[in-house]
Amino acid sequence: MKPKKLNTKAHREMARVARNHQWEFADRVAKQGTIWLCWWNKNRRHDYHNHPDDLVVCGLIDGMELLEWLNSHKDWWIIGEWSDERYAAPVSLTDAGRAALAEREKYDMEPVTGGLVEPGWQAIPAEVQHHD
Repeated sequence: MKPKKLNTKAHREMARVARNHQWEFADRVAKQGTIWLCWWNKNRRHDYHNHPDDLVVCGLIDGMELLEWLNSHKDWWIIGEWSDERYAAPVSLTDAGRAALAEREKYDMEPVTGGLVEPGWQAIPAEVQHHD
């Protein structure tokens, strides 16, 4: 089944927030080189508010949505092997990922995919609001 297409203003704004978080993650990876990503903080193994600077901790839904974005652009990312010790996987950008980040306007309006239950959902992000 294809993901449900969501297109109300509220859905598009929700997708904009998600896309902005994705770009923030990419910016952070670009700045730091490698970020450890816990895409499901099962059993609350990490403290959400007090963890190392090189770690991003997600809940199940937002983690799966971020992982979906990473996997939709496999040429942008190197996702290393999961570490049970760190309870996360190392993520870094490829040269293609750095190029995409520099030209994010080309990719910014791609559909955001979410949801855990099949078929999930997709929404085109709202336009970025520029304030003069």
